Amino acid sequence: MIKALRAGGIALVMACTATSTLADAPSIHLSGFGTLGMVAVNQSDIRFIRVGLDHPGAESPDFGPDTVLGIQGNVVFTPRTSMVVQLLSRESPQGDYTPRASLAFVSHSLAPELTVRAGRLRIPFFMLSDSLDINYANPWIRPPVEVYGLNPFSDLDGIDLLFRTRIANADLEIHPYLGRSYIPIHRDGKARLDRLMGVNLTLTTERFTLFVGHGESDLTLKWSDANFSLLTAIVPTEVNRELSGNDGYATFSSAGFQWDDGRWLLVGEYARRVNRRYANSAHGWHFTVGHRFENVMPYVTLARQTEDRPITTASVPAPLEPYLNGFLASRNMAQHSITLGARWDVRRDAALKVELSHTQTRNDSWGSYFPRGNPAITDPRDRAINMLGVALDVTF
Repeated sequence: MIKALRAGGIALVMACTATSTLADAPSIHLSGFGTLGMVAVNQSDIRFIRVGLDHPGAESPDFGPDTVLGIQGNVVFTPRTSMVVQLLSRESPQGDYTPRASLAFVSHSLAPELTVRAGRLRIPFFMLSDSLDINYANPWIRPPVEVYGLNPFSDLDGIDLLFRTRIANADLEIHPYLGRSYIPIHRDGKARLDRLMGVNLTLTTERFTLFVGHGESDLTLKWSDANFSLLTAIVPTEVNRELSGNDGYATFSSAGFQWDDGRWLLVGEYARRVNRRYANSAHGWHFTVGHRFENVMPYVTLARQTEDRPITTASVPAPLEPYLNGFLASRNMAQHSITLGARWDVRRDAALKVELSHTQTRNDSWGSYFPRGNPAITDPRDRAINMLGVALDVTF
């Protein structure tokens, strides 16, 4: 069922309705999706954050990380040419909900098995990239941050190809892409991918999906928070050049699988990013098992992220080490978690989800959490954290 739901979610993002028989006028189809979600952390001095996606909120419960509203228009000009425009409103790293164009592309079928798309697309870094904002299409409230937090970029301004062919009883999709991407960062920072290129392979049968992908890009990353401003004022210039700038390079690889026979759901994914500078190198994995009892599915998710290399290994004078180590910890999302959840399909277009997560951060990482006060006094390092999440997902 989840596979069917996800297919419906992906159809919202990628496909245009083909039901029109009009030859002299475009066919227009409007649809939408939304989530009202909240999270509450059991420790008053920290808050949950989806790095690169939302603003670290001061309230508890916090509705910022998961609440989203999307409206999409699909226009079919001819049987071979169509357009998709999607407007999305969710909390930005600056704390506003200004709608933005999350999709705006033209699609043209060059052959029955080959399609080219150009414009603003979804970056296909993960197995579930196409349905990331359509939470109804996924079993969880949000995909596990230990994996999906490794790469917060969402838009691809560029071009891609979708080649689909049949191999025995399986469908194979080859998906190369090329373009650039940009995201704002909390406190007026920014990150940009230039000359981004990659390719994904997806093999799908009735019950099983297998995904592998790899991408590479030039990286620009500019921090602008108070922690960083203080650090750059006191550390040597050669260290500063490793922390921020426009001369980085990043690679990202991922692999995932899903088994769904209508009763049992198994989902697993692994991802790894390697950065030459400005951001750390890390890898993460998650595994979910769920079982359906009519319209209710309880599930359990195990997930972990591990740092492979910090942003810099440079030495600084001993009095400066606490400042540099604090900065590196704030950019390290290493943690492990176990989540117990349940999804109740209230009706065919609405699902209620509840999750209780237990997370352990490390003594050199903040994980997916942010201090409410002065990080020099309190920070999320070396914590055992419990978090409750509740979300209502709808499509229309």
